[in-house]
Amino acid sequence: MGRTLLCVPGVVLLGVLLCRGNPTDKTRPVLTVSPSWLSPGASVTLNCEVKPSSAGWRFYWYKAVPEASQDKYKYELVPGSAGGTKNDHYKINGQKHTAGYACRAGRGTPELFTQYSEPKLVWSGASHPAASLTLSPMKIKHYTVDEIQLTCSGNSAVWKVRRFRQYYPSDASDCSAWGKMTGPTCSFSSRWYQKAVYWCESGSGEFSNAVNVTIHPPRAVLTVSPLWLSPKAPITLSCQVEPPSTLWRYYWYRAVPDQSKYSYRYDPLRGTHKGTATNSYATQGQKHTAGYTCRAGRGDPEIFTDYSKITLSWSAESHPAASLTVSPTREKLFTGDEVQLKCSGSPGSWRVRRFRQSSYNSDVSDCFSWGTMSGSLCTFRSRWQQTAVYWCESGSGQLSNAINITIHAAPKAVLTVSMQWASPGASVTLSCEVKPSSPGWKFYWYKAVPEQPDTYKYLPLNEGTHDTLQDSYVVHDQKHTAGYACRAGWGVPEYFTNYSEPKIVWSADSHPSAALTVSPARDNLYTVDEVQLTCTGSSGVWRVRRFRPYYQSDVSDCSVWGTMTESSCIFSSPQYHKGVYWCESGSGEFSNAVNITIHATPKPVLTVSTSWLSPGASVTLSCDIKPASAEWRFYWNKAVPDLPQNKYRYELLSDSVSGTAQASYVVHGETHTAVYACRAGREKGQYFTDYSEPKFVWSADSNPAASLTVSPDRDKLYIVDDIQLKCTGSSGDWRVRRFRQSYYKADLSDCSSWGTMAGPLCTFSNPVYRRAVYWCESGSGQFSNAVNITVESAPKPQLTVSPSWLSPGVSVTLICEVKPSSTGWRFYWYKAVPHLSKKSYKYDPLPDVTAGTVENVYIVYGQTHTAGYVCRGGKQNPELFTEYSEPKIVWSAASNPEASLTVSPERKKLFTNEKIQLICTGRLADWRVRRFRQSYYQSDSSNCTVWGKMTGSSCTFTSPESDEAVYWCESGSGEFSNAVNITLKPAPRPQLTVSPSWPSPGDSVTLSCEAEPPSAGWRFYWYKAVPDLSNGYTYDLLADSIKGTVQDFYVVHGQTHTAGYACRAGVGNPQIFTNYSEPKIVWSADSHPAASLAVSPDREKFYIVDDIQLKCTGRSADWRVRRFSYSHDQSDSSDCSSWGTMTGSSCTFSSPEQRRAVYWCESGSGEFSNAVNITVNYAPKPTLFVSPSWPSPGASVTLRCEVEPPSAEWRFYWYKAVPDLSQNNYTHDPLSDVTVGTVENVYIVFGQKNTAGFSCRAGKQNPEYFTAYSEPRFVWSADSNPAASLTVSPDRDKLYVVDDIQLKCTGSSADWRVRRFRQSYDQSDVSDCSSWGTMTRSSCMFSDLQYSVALYWCESGSGEFSNAVNITINFVQTPRLTVSPSWLSPDAAVTLRCEVEPQSAGRRFYWYKAAPDLSQIKFKYDLLPDSVDGTVENSFVIHEQKHTAGYACIAGWENVEYSTNYSEPQFVWSADAHPAASLTVSPVREKLFTFDEVHLSCTGSSAEWRVKRLTESSYSDCSIWGIMIGSLCSFSSRWFHKAVYWCESGSGEFSNAVNITIHLAPMLHLTVSPSWLSHGASVNLNCEVDPPSEGYRFYWYEAVPDLSRNGYRYELLPDNVNGTRQDSLVIHGQRHTAGYACRVGYGNPEFLSRYSEPKFVCSPVSRPAASLSVSPDREQHFTSESVTLNCGGNSTEWRVMVTSELSFSSYTDSCSTWGAMNGSLCTFSSPQYSKATLWCESESGELSNAVNLTVQDEDLLLVSPVHPVTEGASVTLSCITREENKLSNVTFYHNNKLRQNDDRGELNISAVSQSDEGFYKCEHSGKVSSQSWVAVEAVLKQSSSSFPVMWAVGPVCGIVLVVLLLLLIRFIRFKGTSYFYDLVRPTKEPENDPKKGQSISYSLLNFKNTGNMRCYLEPDDSPVNYDLRVGAAGRSSSAAANAAVYSEVKSDSGY
Repeated sequence: MGRTLLCVPGVVLLGVLLCRGNPTDKTRPVLTVSPSWLSPGASVTLNCEVKPSSAGWRFYWYKAVPEASQDKYKYELVPGSAGGTKNDHYKINGQKHTAGYACRAGRGTPELFTQYSEPKLVWSGASHPAASLTLSPMKIKHYTVDEIQLTCSGNSAVWKVRRFRQYYPSDASDCSAWGKMTGPTCSFSSRWYQKAVYWCESGSGEFSNAVNVTIHPPRAVLTVSPLWLSPKAPITLSCQVEPPSTLWRYYWYRAVPDQSKYSYRYDPLRGTHKGTATNSYATQGQKHTAGYTCRAGRGDPEIFTDYSKITLSWSAESHPAASLTVSPTREKLFTGDEVQLKCSGSPGSWRVRRFRQSSYNSDVSDCFSWGTMSGSLCTFRSRWQQTAVYWCESGSGQLSNAINITIHAAPKAVLTVSMQWASPGASVTLSCEVKPSSPGWKFYWYKAVPEQPDTYKYLPLNEGTHDTLQDSYVVHDQKHTAGYACRAGWGVPEYFTNYSEPKIVWSADSHPSAALTVSPARDNLYTVDEVQLTCTGSSGVWRVRRFRPYYQSDVSDCSVWGTMTESSCIFSSPQYHKGVYWCESGSGEFSNAVNITIHATPKPVLTVSTSWLSPGASVTLSCDIKPASAEWRFYWNKAVPDLPQNKYRYELLSDSVSGTAQASYVVHGETHTAVYACRAGREKGQYFTDYSEPKFVWSADSNPAASLTVSPDRDKLYIVDDIQLKCTGSSGDWRVRRFRQSYYKADLSDCSSWGTMAGPLCTFSNPVYRRAVYWCESGSGQFSNAVNITVESAPKPQLTVSPSWLSPGVSVTLICEVKPSSTGWRFYWYKAVPHLSKKSYKYDPLPDVTAGTVENVYIVYGQTHTAGYVCRGGKQNPELFTEYSEPKIVWSAASNPEASLTVSPERKKLFTNEKIQLICTGRLADWRVRRFRQSYYQSDSSNCTVWGKMTGSSCTFTSPESDEAVYWCESGSGEFSNAVNITLKPAPRPQLTVSPSWPSPGDSVTLSCEAEPPSAGWRFYWYKAVPDLSNGYTYDLLADSIKGTVQDFYVVHGQTHTAGYACRAGVGNPQIFTNYSEPKIVWSADSHPAASLAVSPDREKFYIVDDIQLKCTGRSADWRVRRFSYSHDQSDSSDCSSWGTMTGSSCTFSSPEQRRAVYWCESGSGEFSNAVNITVNYAPKPTLFVSPSWPSPGASVTLRCEVEPPSAEWRFYWYKAVPDLSQNNYTHDPLSDVTVGTVENVYIVFGQKNTAGFSCRAGKQNPEYFTAYSEPRFVWSADSNPAASLTVSPDRDKLYVVDDIQLKCTGSSADWRVRRFRQSYDQSDVSDCSSWGTMTRSSCMFSDLQYSVALYWCESGSGEFSNAVNITINFVQTPRLTVSPSWLSPDAAVTLRCEVEPQSAGRRFYWYKAAPDLSQIKFKYDLLPDSVDGTVENSFVIHEQKHTAGYACIAGWENVEYSTNYSEPQFVWSADAHPAASLTVSPVREKLFTFDEVHLSCTGSSAEWRVKRLTESSYSDCSIWGIMIGSLCSFSSRWFHKAVYWCESGSGEFSNAVNITIHLAPMLHLTVSPSWLSHGASVNLNCEVDPPSEGYRFYWYEAVPDLSRNGYRYELLPDNVNGTRQDSLVIHGQRHTAGYACRVGYGNPEFLSRYSEPKFVCSPVSRPAASLSVSPDREQHFTSESVTLNCGGNSTEWRVMVTSELSFSSYTDSCSTWGAMNGSLCTFSSPQYSKATLWCESESGELSNAVNLTVQDEDLLLVSPVHPVTEGASVTLSCITREENKLSNVTFYHNNKLRQNDDRGELNISAVSQSDEGFYKCEHSGKVSSQSWVAVEAVLKQSSSSFPVMWAVGPVCGIVLVVLLLLLIRFIRFKGTSYFYDLVRPTKEPENDPKKGQSISYSLLNFKNTGNMRCYLEPDDSPVNYDLRVGAAGRSSSAAANAAVYSEVKSDSGY
């Protein structure tokens, strides 16, 4: 305060330097890190939060470096963070190791800083080179029995180990607080479950890797086998302990009922006082029900687990001292039965207990929880079905026999009648069903006779006896209405169900004694009608009843729904319903029944064409009524306000008095707001509907007689406005009305409902947003103008203050936010002044801003003390204000002279449950104390009266829970005190640990006292725990601990004997003490002179069967024996009385489970004895294996007995398991030659002939300790035993689930049982016939509705086994239906046959019609009328079948409730269309092919369709193999198939069926001949079709290269538009290389096949537009030699094609596949022999000359020209090797004839002639090259003849040609050919055709097919030279030579 006085205006700088208060010295930011665990190198995000948050902070980031010597951290700025960051988050990249971080914030100039945040660690599992932490023991789970060591290693000598636990308050502490730090090692153990992170911090400031350690307590779990035992059977107890360890000793106990404590005491089993080393224990000779428990112990002194849960082994045999009987003694008990459980035996008290096992848990409880216990009798009724085990427990600790009781659901009899309405004389079938159903019921049938006032009496039906074994009964000759009921009985004594609900069978015929009439006698009755039902007859007393078939049937009397007056019932119904009505007389008669339907009174709905109108506009009214009828007339009304009645009256429009037939009406010239209604009438005005709801037609124009004005007159109105609606006009009475339309409904109401009506003025304010229409209605019936008003929500301001904690004199920033935000607001600022009388605040405007501010920010300067502020906003004129904001407090720790707060006790730390006093001081006497708490979800500000007690100026409170809040005082004069932040935490409870727990005599013992949470200021007090047998322990303060110690540890020197210690802690002045810690015992094995413990039997190992005695001796007469055990989740220290029997100084116990614990004595004089570690072990359980399990007669059987855990000390004993039917078990007879046992665990039984059972057990030690017997194992034989044999009936290979199977035992005994063995995946099951069948003397009857495989055998009363039989129960197969015929003519008979396995008696067959069900994509099955009861025969004949139909069948068996599934539906097809369903197919063609688009169209009376198909394999829908759109199915098929197609309609009809065969589309193979041609030669094209067929037309195409698609386009050959019938065509005059293709067409509409593969005719002749040259220029090339093909011509884009013949086919491909194409060049090399023809193709569609090239792998080749040699030119042939050396002495051959043989290396031909053409090859040094064809191109010579010569030669040639033709015709006729003609068709030539001028001729020839030629010449091929020159008229001979002639060729092959 003094510093503040120095800050005078005018010395600004000095004020800043000297008087700066630090607003942040109380602020501590909160740091969070993400992630908290990282992988090496990951980035870490730091987030620094300053509370309360505000703008202007800069954030600084630090690394927290350990200072081990100072026990704190130093903070080093993170690199790059020296200037701080504006963001409150910071990212650190590449973090590898554990590290600590902190932050702080600063702002202002000069900068003021907050405190450092609490350091936060980022942990890493990666070790640091300078610091590493290792954990010992290193394992996944640690337990409270473990001693854990954490060792630090690295380059430092000083270390500390730290721990972080994430509890509600997080806890980070040093090893010294919870363990013992020795050098770099921290050792600790924990008695409690905990989870924590541990790490090392070095003296040099390094963090180690972090380790997550979870410590679990050990736990014992007991299992008992078997749960149900036979008398004297062994019981095996198994005790599983987590963690498993060989160090555990197991202690076994019998749980003995202790009714005095209403629990159990635990008596150690005989011989198990010292525990057992094994975790299993076997009891011998157990006869009766018993309970067991176990525990385990380990260590020295021994630490024990808790006792396991008690597990019982039940026996059905009664105990002499305790027996349980059940009444009633019926096989089945039902819910509602009163069950009595009677305990008998030794006198005394009893309790009855129950065990229930559900899928989730088990439940053990006493009779008083679920019944009534009276003495020894427990009585209960069960409302639910259940299965449970019940037994008695006596006061003397005995358990009775146990009984398994199943309470079945109380059966309910349900009666159904075959017909509800009967014609006179009809038969009625009654069916009585018991639910739940079961066999063995008898059924009783009754007539339900009316009995006044409202019940029935039940008289047995009079036909003889009224009970039947059948569940149905037929009543014959039913004439009148009658009622029936049934009930059922079961068992002895007989249990009866209740009577069923009576069922009425109605008749419309009147009874002479009872008749019902209805008035009004009209077809339709309505909800406005009053209906009278009158009963007449011979009785004076009547009741009228009604039945309504709703969700549940409803039968009731007239008194419920009407008024009954003597014999008449009068009623009206407010809503629609249907019912049957009848009379019942006092004499028990039923009248006729009447079906009455009450229809809802129609209410019309009026609609208006416009709701807002222009003056004078027409309005159309429409009246809609349902149900619609032509009989209605419509009446139109104007609704006139009736204010006295607060409703409308309706005045008929003048021209609507008689109504209108039309349902619409037009009102003309409407000018003002008006309201209309309508109603309808019929039956000449006798019956009218209600009026419709009124409908409004609003107008904004005022009416002179009625006008509405709104105030305030503003565009927008708000929920804070007071709105006035004023009515003016010619009336004195007014009401204001409002209409609202929401999403769900319309709302019409008066001002009185939502405002205040005063005269003509309606005033209201709207607390919620609303939009509505308002208008006035006058007392004279006028409507005003209507006004649309929308009321908007008022904005809500929200105030924030910054900072929330301030230093004296700092400025405070107020920010006022209005939501929803908008412009135009002014903000008003107020100080919130405490107003104690109203328990609130008053708001004083801040003096300098009374007019408000435009900005929503306001700064308060020089604030020194705690203060409160509020704000609000205002806008518009008159100004609308928001509400005040919630007040916000700015707190200051500085005291105000007018008001000050002090806290008592004046201590830094305050605790929960501590009394805290808050005292207000100042100048006034009136005060209140307030508190502010901020939680995650909300803030809370409240007065002391809410959470404490206010007395004068003092507030006193205690808090039972942790809390953090701000407290301050407020005075009656409006002042605030300083604010105080108070944090309350629970007072810590100390935890004492002792080390070591087993010291050697004279050792020092360290006591450590840990207070959670740890804090400074504690003093620790140390005590000796002295046994107090009456009340636990007393605590004696150790002599040198009177004033406590600052250290939390204390050393006791010279500890010699067992002793107990405790501690507590205190803090503050006056000192607050914690509770005492739990006492801890330090054990010693040395006896104390005053107290000693001895154990009997004195043995190393104890077992759960042992009775262990602990004997205390010493100077005291009073003793208690205590035990300490440790389980998974907690330790247990308890007295002998809890787990044994204490008699004087001896404690006797046996442990039913494996347990390890420390035991010691405590004397009455306060002494401890020596401590003893005892482990009780399980008895091992042997397992027997037999091999083989099915021996042949006389074979040897090997028995192997395994004991877990195995041991070398066992001897093995072998037994025969002999059936003992009386005990339902086996006895064990020792095998005769091994009564003394064997050392080996294997034994061989020789000469085994029949089925037998064996068992084994093991023994060890002296006296010998035996295991339990193993489970018996069986050796089966199929051979019968003379003394026992099993036969199966029916004697059949296969048995089925519908069979009743009988297993018959025969032999020398009268008593038998049948047993079954089943092996599943995870377990085997052996059980008696009584579990799964019915045993009657020597026969077992059973049936199994599930598939099963099992082994069955008999066991006799004399102990014999029968042969064993393997039986498999098979499922019944789905029946198979066949129909005959499958295609029928109309009215034909159809035979259905249903076959199913097995074929056995008792089958019945049911026959169904399969009707399409499109909603389910399947069929529904309707039982055929003649098949209701099924047929014995498996065939069924249907007569007069006309149309396509589907059928199915099922089979059932009379002897079992079993039926098969439906068979697959089978169809009978008809080609005749159904009137309601027809199928048409498109295209209509004889043949359909693959790739055809087939359309199947369904027509008929349905809108929904599906198309189905039946192939050889299956049925399927169009959606599977086609596309279904509406009624059209479209599909195409890629494969050949045959199928039947039909339509199915949504109404369940089948169309005609159509057989469709999809043929394979023809595959085409084009051949060309010759493949190489000379000038003008003819080319034969032959198109082969596969498969061949008649009726095709052939189309011929030229294949034109299309480089853009990497293929060809096909152009029809001229004049080939209509195709040809012949499969061949001759092309004449072809000169150049060309490609051809063909395809075929079929039918009408025509199907066109795909194109054939193109075939090429090769020509060596170049053309200007395309030519091919080869480099090297020769025909033969070596393998791997690079060859270049060059395309030339008038194109820029090329491809080189190759065609080659393989042994089985030819292929054609482009250069890009086998070489490299670059522009017009194709380069390739071949690694192997090949022979091919190549040519170029251009983008313009030209083909070049073709060349033949051979690539060979020989070393010698012939150099010959690639292109033909022109006749007369010279040519040179040579021979070269692979190295291209020129050779001499070469021999040349021409057509295999020697041409040249000399020393020359070349063959020169100077002038080539036609005779030089042929094959050439060369020979050198014995090697011969391949041969090549050298072609010679003839030179056509120009004719020099003159015109006269031609004139002379022409006629001669013509005559010769005619003669030749005549001879040829004669020759053809002689050969039998019937036709020959020559057809010449000139084509029109395009203007730019390069072939223009050529003549093209077509010839039709008949010749035999000569086969196909290859595309290149072989040596044996003769060259073909065509020199056919056919001239055309007017053409020169040269033109004729270039002509191409096309010939259509018919071959003799026929296609």
